[in-house]
Amino acid sequence: MDETKPIKVSFSFYAADMTTLADRVSALKKAGVKVRSATVLRALIHLTPPGEMIARAVGLAGEYALGHAAPEKESICDHPTVDLPRDDVRKLDGVVAHLAKARIIATRAFVVRAILRAAPAGKALEPAVRKFLADFPNKPRGLSKIRLARKAGAHG
Repeated sequence: MDETKPIKVSFSFYAADMTTLADRVSALKKAGVKVRSATVLRALIHLTPPGEMIARAVGLAGEYALGHAAPEKESICDHPTVDLPRDDVRKLDGVVAHLAKARIIATRAFVVRAILRAAPAGKALEPAVRKFLADFPNKPRGLSKIRLARKAGAHG
């Protein structure tokens, strides 16, 4: 199995999560960072340490348990999908396993929703996302990829 090939992972999001994600993307674009929602999710997953993921998930589960936050009454409204490196998938799975040991039932999607809801807004998130983009630049796809290949072939 190829260790470098990313794994396609989907997350079940409620309307509130999609609104939060759209707000983060919009604020980052206003700050001059060209991103899409999948990039923001990839950055949050990669940059958030496992201990903080656990803390955010425990906090969200606690809010639900104490009634401070009502569980979403609406159904899942979207399934954002991202390509994650195997290490990030292992990190998410490790967090879910750790939470299970503490008898907190969680999924990858629950953990990602928890870190997304706790993520700072645009300006505060900007430096971290810029660093992520420098370390993991977006790869061209579709027509951009074809044009780059033609350009490289013409020059050399």
